[in-house]
Amino acid sequence: MTNPPSDLLIQIFTKAPVPGAVKTRLIPELGKRGATELHIELTNRIIRELSTWGNNLEVWCASDPDHPYFAAIPQEKFLQQGDDLGQRMAHALNDGLHRASRVVLLGADLPPIDSAYVERAFTALAAHDLVLGPTLDGGYGLIGVRGRVPDAFTDIPWGEAEVLNATCSRLNRSRVNYALLPLVWDVDTPEDLVRYRAWLDS
Repeated sequence: MTNPPSDLLIQIFTKAPVPGAVKTRLIPELGKRGATELHIELTNRIIRELSTWGNNLEVWCASDPDHPYFAAIPQEKFLQQGDDLGQRMAHALNDGLHRASRVVLLGADLPPIDSAYVERAFTALAAHDLVLGPTLDGGYGLIGVRGRVPDAFTDIPWGEAEVLNATCSRLNRSRVNYALLPLVWDVDTPEDLVRYRAWLDS
């Protein structure tokens, strides 16, 4: 992609690669070091995949944006703020909407998400106020908004299989015009790791 529109913004949510603090459900399988290396691999992949968006791409760190890992990343870094995932996403999206008319936020550990998927999210936002990229585990790995951030993040059971359903119910009650993208998957469990390795070999 050359010269993406300046009114579009992509935010990648990730964490500092601190052993024992990332990919914790995979530590029994990979050990702390292996889980950390996987976290770095996944984060590097999505940043590399979306680097063609240039200044339209930024990285939001859950902790320690000054960690040495981030020093080599050319994109602008921001610190996530809020007591839970919903508050952190709402803060980042609201911040982004001060600088762009359409903002897409996504996790760093979703191999199926590529530049074409993100373009599809922005296309959906041309006709909808919000877009979600649902995941196999019942959550979502991408959320995009235009104009404003609706109240879609309160009373959501973060980390459970009902996240997407609870979010959609809230959006329906608020009569938010939203769209769902094709299903994607993340890498959190040993089963996900098997899928990821098969995906790499395909």
